[in-house]
Amino acid sequence: MATSIRLFRGAFGHVSVLNVASDFVTHAHAEAHIILWLDGAAGEMTIGQEKVRLGPGVAAGINSFQPHSHALSADGRVGRFLAFYIDPEWFYRRRGVVRGQPIFASASIPIDIWLHRAAVLLYEELDVGEAGELALYEIERLIDSLADAADSVRPRHAGTLRGDELDFRVRKAIDLMKANVCERICFDEVAKAVGLSRPHFFALFKEQTSLTPNVYWNALRMQEALRQLQWSREPLTSVAWNLGFTTQGNFTRFFRDHAGVPPTLYREAARTAA
Repeated sequence: MATSIRLFRGAFGHVSVLNVASDFVTHAHAEAHIILWLDGAAGEMTIGQEKVRLGPGVAAGINSFQPHSHALSADGRVGRFLAFYIDPEWFYRRRGVVRGQPIFASASIPIDIWLHRAAVLLYEELDVGEAGELALYEIERLIDSLADAADSVRPRHAGTLRGDELDFRVRKAIDLMKANVCERICFDEVAKAVGLSRPHFFALFKEQTSLTPNVYWNALRMQEALRQLQWSREPLTSVAWNLGFTTQGNFTRFFRDHAGVPPTLYREAARTAA
């Protein structure tokens, strides 16, 4: 789990600074994001079908709803990371990219030493709470530089299906998931609702989105959990119940496995950043 977290928000999305000492299970986010190693245990990320070993010369680029996991050092050492969670719509407008294209053609982003130093300096600013307009400017410039580095190695290409290109049964299933994100879900019933057997539904969903229905569903629940933790004053037990968890402990384990920090720590950081 993470021992500390700080958040800074802007039009681009948000950036987190984390000290992490446990693995991340396979998960996905609605946002695209970039992970930069700062020091300590770097570990290895699995992003889609790619393996990325983070370090001073390599960052990780992850597209919206792209499955990924992170295996850290087995000896329990803490790793420090800077994580950008980027609103795809902001990125498309800023970079002049056709909406729906993947932001990163490759999960591995080679970075020059000056980029790593810039990330360390930004981390130090955010870690001591100096997150003003200058920090926002530096964050957006750093995102631009990292996007340039990604494009210089392998230009972007239209390699994934846009939402309006998905099979109508997958679109219907996603709509059902979104409409019932605060309820328990039965994928047998979802498959039946879209006119497919469970095996056919799982195979078609994975073929179209590169995610299993379970991982996609968990991404939606995490998105809603983050929203409720940031904007709601309800106790954790209520947030857990709102998202279909039977106990606060189950929700805490789910959140920690996907975000690297317990929900109490995230809420504290989110309120500080608000």
